[in-house]
Amino acid sequence: MLRLLSIPLVLVLLLCGAMAWSGSATPPRAEFTFALGRDVLTLDPNRMSYGQDIRLAYGIWEGLYSYEPLTLEPIPGVARSCDVSADKKVYTFHLRDNARWSNGDRVTANDFVFAWRRMLESPGEYTYLHYYIKGAKPYLDAYQEYLSDPAKHPKPDFARMVGLEVPDPLTLRVTLDNPVTFFFELVAFSPFLPLHEPSMRPFARVDEKGHTTYDGKFTRPGVVGNGPYVLTGWDFKRSVRLTKSDTYWDKANVRTNTIEQLVVEDQLGQLLRYDSGDIDWLPEVPAEVAPEMLRNGRKDLHVFSGYGGFFLTVMVRPTFPDGSPNPLADLRVRQALSMAIDRQPIVKNITRMGEAPATTYIPPGILPDFEIKPGFDFDPKRARELLAESGKVVNGRLPGVTLMYRSGNPTSAAMCQSIVNGWRSILGVDVPLEQQESKTAKDRLKDKNYSIATANWFGDYPDASTFTDKYLSTAENNDSGWTNKEFDALCDQATREADAVKRYDLLERANRLIDVELPIIPLYVLSNQYLFRDNVHGINTNPRSTTMFKGVWVDRDAKQRRTATQQKDRASALQSEPQQPEPRPSSSRPRTSAGRFSPSHAIAQGRG
Repeated sequence: MLRLLSIPLVLVLLLCGAMAWSGSATPPRAEFTFALGRDVLTLDPNRMSYGQDIRLAYGIWEGLYSYEPLTLEPIPGVARSCDVSADKKVYTFHLRDNARWSNGDRVTANDFVFAWRRMLESPGEYTYLHYYIKGAKPYLDAYQEYLSDPAKHPKPDFARMVGLEVPDPLTLRVTLDNPVTFFFELVAFSPFLPLHEPSMRPFARVDEKGHTTYDGKFTRPGVVGNGPYVLTGWDFKRSVRLTKSDTYWDKANVRTNTIEQLVVEDQLGQLLRYDSGDIDWLPEVPAEVAPEMLRNGRKDLHVFSGYGGFFLTVMVRPTFPDGSPNPLADLRVRQALSMAIDRQPIVKNITRMGEAPATTYIPPGILPDFEIKPGFDFDPKRARELLAESGKVVNGRLPGVTLMYRSGNPTSAAMCQSIVNGWRSILGVDVPLEQQESKTAKDRLKDKNYSIATANWFGDYPDASTFTDKYLSTAENNDSGWTNKEFDALCDQATREADAVKRYDLLERANRLIDVELPIIPLYVLSNQYLFRDNVHGINTNPRSTTMFKGVWVDRDAKQRRTATQQKDRASALQSEPQQPEPRPSSSRPRTSAGRFSPSHAIAQGRG
């Protein structure tokens, strides 16, 4: 006590705050534990766009619809049912009367209106998905005009402009501009999660124009959610902890009480902790050892195709942020760089997990009935011709152009080194490498403060628009700065086209523009690699790589049951063995041990 009292009061307060932030100093082991090499980037549904964050969001919040844990089909969540109009434009959601926030408040239709309105007034990377709602895009444009000059532009009327109505607290009516065949998938997706406005008020900042923003601290432990779990711990760069919610409407079907995401930056350290039993699931198997595991047939390694591709994203704006001219704005340069990459050695010698080389943005065959024509394959001769025609090379360099990749990934480092070596030997151009920490790289992509960088894209729902919408000129996720009026027009026509065949034809033409104009340079089809033992249940190996924690549980007694079963089987086998008569001391030939059952031999053959 004397030692504690001798500490300055401010330090005591800081210590208490740190314990509140992390949940506790030494929490017990969670029932389900997994590890990543990086921390959460954001838990604000308005800002998140990375799978690692969205995965946690599905634990903390729940939308009108959710995803069935194993099939990923959209199923009712907060909404118990939905009526759809004959023209497929009006969705009337009826909310459950027992849906509750973690503080006990009832979840109402206005909680969704608040969150969706915030997406339009403070746009995030997925705001464009709300444009399917009638009046959403015009309202966003009018609101941005108002913020730019309130004296010149009146503040728009949200209730009048946007197709959201609340007939009563448990009814939400959504009117769309056009039929959207995958709307249930959308309302299950993270940009459509609700938010609890009363608990966010202490974090609100209102400027002189009446525009409200929220400090990201509202997402710290104690954040009011409505999902199967509550956020009870977040120890920066160490761990995130979820605890089963007592107020969740379907808590009887949530089998795991505590879930913890550990941050272990050393990937081999992750593997050591997994093999020791401290970790139940590795969603990203260390690249240094994964190929050998695959070759050796390790049974707890689960390899399955991904719902997207890995590529180089290319900044195509005419100038860089410093005002200098951007040589990558010349289509010939981008095509030359693409044709100078031999993708086969990358997947054969570097990634080595069975990935298919890719020359198109959307991998062929990933979407049924969606035609994809081949892109620019390896062609050194044509690549040199195009680069020479461009005239953009100065003293063996493309001025201002570097290749940025994220730290902590030896595979990315080796791949990028291979790519720049190829550009040097084939094109005679030197492109320096840039290594950046993950969050820094993400921020630079968002700010369009880069030239070339490694990137990937996983589709979010089973429709071609999950890929094409990323490169709309209005999309926050369009990191390349690419704008194409024909592309926007085709996507807009597809949005308004009710005929499914004609709609896909429009999107096929739009996608072809991406593969020809190359705001990205495709490299290979993504492959997912998970490590989890057979006593871990609910980990989805669907190509969409989405895990719903509601369906995850670990059978801790499985190993004991297997051991007991094995012992019983062995004992039974020994008992059933034919009994041999005792040998006579002088008249019997000695028996050999050939053919006798050996427990140790059975283990060696895999029977154990």
